[in-house]
Amino acid sequence: MTGTSFIGLYAFQWIALLTAGLTSLLLADALAGHYRSGFTFRVQYAPFISGGLLIIAAVAAAVAPNVAWLNTALRGASWLAVASGLVGFGFHHYYGIVKKPGGYKWLLHYLMYGAPQLAPLALAIVGVLAVVAARGLAGEVSFAGLNMRAALLALVAVALAGAVLQATILHYRGAFNNPAMYAPLTAPLLAVVASIWMVVAPNSLILFALTILLWLTFLLGFIGLGMHLRGFERQMGGLYVSLFNLLEGPPAWAPALFAGFATVGLVTVRLL
Repeated sequence: MTGTSFIGLYAFQWIALLTAGLTSLLLADALAGHYRSGFTFRVQYAPFISGGLLIIAAVAAAVAPNVAWLNTALRGASWLAVASGLVGFGFHHYYGIVKKPGGYKWLLHYLMYGAPQLAPLALAIVGVLAVVAARGLAGEVSFAGLNMRAALLALVAVALAGAVLQATILHYRGAFNNPAMYAPLTAPLLAVVASIWMVVAPNSLILFALTILLWLTFLLGFIGLGMHLRGFERQMGGLYVSLFNLLEGPPAWAPALFAGFATVGLVTVRLL
């Protein structure tokens, strides 16, 4: 195995592990939201099944990247997560907006106070990310007509754009009462632009800028995580009524998704 191929394999092992971590974060917030609604529909258990399988398969494939059947299992679990995320998006949209009183006439209200519309799509994106990781672990060099580096950066751009949009909606609901709530509109949004630029017209200057922006996004993700956990603790009763405040406070683990997707981008630009 050449040094280059070893580095590529190592990178995709990290990306597989990152997909497992990102899926865990998504499922943690999904559990709070679905538990809060009382698991009204049985389909609300679907992301925990598909996501759980993806976590197991991703970790196993990362630990034993040369085992063919584990790679096949990762691909199957990945596409199952994609399907689960798309179905979840349909349910969130239909039952969270269309079936609600007023429907689209109250669109902004339901975007802010209803089921988070983009949350299921995050699982679908992570599923596609895991597909790319599985292909990379198998030695394949392209995905959807793009080389692996471009494909991963495109996914990072889509994932961060969705995270920025969902965060902006929820922070608007909170009236941007803290200036730090504007943070998703800074480095993460610029990282989206730089990632797309690197896919379309890669050059060393944009690569340098993208690396800086991804590091800033990584840092902002952890700062946001601390602020969300602090906001959870500052709710009435704090940790004494922890379950209630976890369910009703800001989504505890959502900011960490910025750090997770930024790390995928950093692995991509540094190791591939």
